[in-house]
Amino acid sequence: MRISIIFLLLFLSFSHLAQARELQVAVGSHHEWATQPAVGGKRSALAAFNEDLAREICRRISARCTVVFMTFGEILPGIEANKVALGFGNFLRTPAREKGVAFSDSIWRSSSRLVTTRAAAQRFATEKGTETRLDSLRQARVVGVPETQQYAYLQRLSSANGLTLIDAKTYRDAFSLLREGQADFFLLPTLSGYVQLAQEEGAGLEFFGPPEVAHGLGGTVHIALPKTDEALRDAVNQAIAEARADGTYHRIVRRHFPFSLE
Repeated sequence: MRISIIFLLLFLSFSHLAQARELQVAVGSHHEWATQPAVGGKRSALAAFNEDLAREICRRISARCTVVFMTFGEILPGIEANKVALGFGNFLRTPAREKGVAFSDSIWRSSSRLVTTRAAAQRFATEKGTETRLDSLRQARVVGVPETQQYAYLQRLSSANGLTLIDAKTYRDAFSLLREGQADFFLLPTLSGYVQLAQEEGAGLEFFGPPEVAHGLGGTVHIALPKTDEALRDAVNQAIAEARADGTYHRIVRRHFPFSLE
């Protein structure tokens, strides 16, 4: 009898494994060297956070996931083409994006901020103790990464404020433009800026002005999914809720950041 029970349990276990979904999961961090290891062979804190959260969700939905690292601009087209099932790219939910993909419940909140060199900060500083907001910046060279919310806003702002908008393919390129004196500011998600400034390559760079959330520059961040797979979206949302409820989500955050992402 005992042997029969053991064989039954083994059969059920193997049946479960056979039925487990195999998913291709894209992890990126808004062009933040998603496909390149950082100093010492370690990925940035943001890319590592996205990967850890992706693997935890895959575990909770009983899926066998293969993680691939992609740049921001590659993830949504990959999902629309059914090459990728889940996209962890720090996506803000917008009407334009919802035409092609679906989004999970919120996983954290985002804002945007300018990064600059200390020399440029001194040139553009206003009265002591007063922060210069983005919409009051004039006659500056500002870097943006195409296809991001930050770039879209800079396009709208540049003519009215006399800004020169400079395209950069990646965050690495944008920071190089700042250090080489070819640009005055770079507008990017605050969390991505924090990650860069905390690294050795961020020496001599600093935040400028307050965080911005209006005009599509901030809000809730979501996982991107195929529009046609409601069952997957429901399972992912349940996994997010459970991870928050039992403290796993907050432990993953603390593993990579010294502050809350709420």
